[in-house]
Amino acid sequence: MKQKSQDGITLIALVVTIIVLLILAGVAITLSIGENGIFKRAGQAADAWENATKNEEKEMNSVADIIDSINGGNSGGGSEKEERNKPNAPSLKTGMTPVKFNEATVNKKGEIVKTTKEDKDWYSYENKKWANAETQDGSLWVWIPRYAYKINSDTQTTDIVFLEGTSDNYYDEQGKLQTAKRCKSVDEKVDTTTGYTVHPAFTDESNIGFRNGGWDKELTGIWVAKFEAAYATSGETQNNAPVKESSIVYTMPNVWAPTIEVKGVKPDATGDAHIPARNWLDGVYEVNKEKIKYPTFQGSSYSMNYTSINDANNISRALIENGNIYGLSAADTDSHLMKNSEWGACAYLCKSTKYGIGSNDIGQNTKNLNNGGVSTTKEQGNTKASVYVVTGYNSNNNEWNDYLGSNRSSSTTGNIYGIYDLSGGHYERIASYINNGNDILNQGTSVVIGQDKSTKYATVYPYSDVGNTEDEKSEANYMLNDKIYGDSVRETSTKGSGNNGWYTDNSSYPRTDAPFFYRGGSYYEDAAAGISTFRRNDGQTHWHNGFRSVLV
Repeated sequence: MKQKSQDGITLIALVVTIIVLLILAGVAITLSIGENGIFKRAGQAADAWENATKNEEKEMNSVADIIDSINGGNSGGGSEKEERNKPNAPSLKTGMTPVKFNEATVNKKGEIVKTTKEDKDWYSYENKKWANAETQDGSLWVWIPRYAYKINSDTQTTDIVFLEGTSDNYYDEQGKLQTAKRCKSVDEKVDTTTGYTVHPAFTDESNIGFRNGGWDKELTGIWVAKFEAAYATSGETQNNAPVKESSIVYTMPNVWAPTIEVKGVKPDATGDAHIPARNWLDGVYEVNKEKIKYPTFQGSSYSMNYTSINDANNISRALIENGNIYGLSAADTDSHLMKNSEWGACAYLCKSTKYGIGSNDIGQNTKNLNNGGVSTTKEQGNTKASVYVVTGYNSNNNEWNDYLGSNRSSSTTGNIYGIYDLSGGHYERIASYINNGNDILNQGTSVVIGQDKSTKYATVYPYSDVGNTEDEKSEANYMLNDKIYGDSVRETSTKGSGNNGWYTDNSSYPRTDAPFFYRGGSYYEDAAAGISTFRRNDGQTHWHNGFRSVLV
């Protein structure tokens, strides 16, 4: 009986075990292959992964399309490495149209060709084709994208990396994301010969008093006039820009000009005379006009002279006023007189071996109308005044030597797509100065707004009254300025007087009697003129002074 009992228990246990196993097997099968089984769920997960991948790819393609649209079709289709450190796409403003150029041939001059931002051939910085745009009057503007730089004084060149958006980021040669340095305090001294430094022309420097010529927000780039400001001459061969008065009234009663003949007034012993006159051209620029006519920034045009630092600044600020000839709008554009920082931004991109002319010296605009046998001197009433320079030229006697002809050496790129007249032409007035307390600063009342403080429109440089002579004071001020960078002043010269800039360009730092900077040299200065040239001036109206404007 005992054995039967044990055998029965064993049999029941076996049956129960088998039933449990069958149940577990059924559950496992159900979990695996059922409607919500593991296998089906795994398949669903795989499908989800595949769909997610496709969606991500689609979204990335959409982003790429957007970028292409923003870039005007210039995002490219190269490798990841090739896509790094690309220049920011030009930010077209109201009234601007993208343009490119047909090169000149033996029988035909070059020509401007209007295009669209979608045109993949609009610009290519890696091929030294900087982006150009035209405003409604025919003025040409060149886009300088945000970048970081490194100075090489030995080769007199710069190393440039373009920055992404408004960031300070770039990729190094190993493909690693890096951050360029920048000035973070008023007293900081930045070494621009080691590592990359964000160029201050594109940075928000409102927190450090605009020390290096920065702006009040981060910029993706700036538009710089392709040529010096020129007299608008509607219907004439020089240009075909509308001739229209601005709201700006002349602030200077006199001009300084050599050998000007005035009834009852003779030039002094040096052949100079101060007279109440304005330059004018074919009845367009009358002597007694109170308001300044809008300049145009076109090639093969008479460069605008006889304009004071004050008037150059005021008219540059007025390019966006209502009724301007350019089609520009104050709603999306700021216009102003070029600062040292913006001149430096052009100069350093020019001196890049990758994007500019590198170690080559930029050609000088030596066009002198008066000495070249072309008389442009006109007389009205009791005065006469002259123009001297034609924009975009580099010679006195060859009409094909303008920028649409054979002149490429005077361009920042060595081709037609660069900026012209940065060497020679007229000295260009710059919204930068030393605050020396001299009454001569009153010549630039619209510039010297902050007195001893820089603004986004003007940069104040250090000043000291050390020295017994004006030349000694000039050198002392030069040595005192050891912190401001990006302006092609201390970084590209060794002394504050003489021809001690790159390529023996003139380096004459401001002093007591001449507190304002001007740049580039003039048509008559030969080796002293150049893109690294900086000189001092009194801000008054002169026959050899011009200017250039910038759009932000």
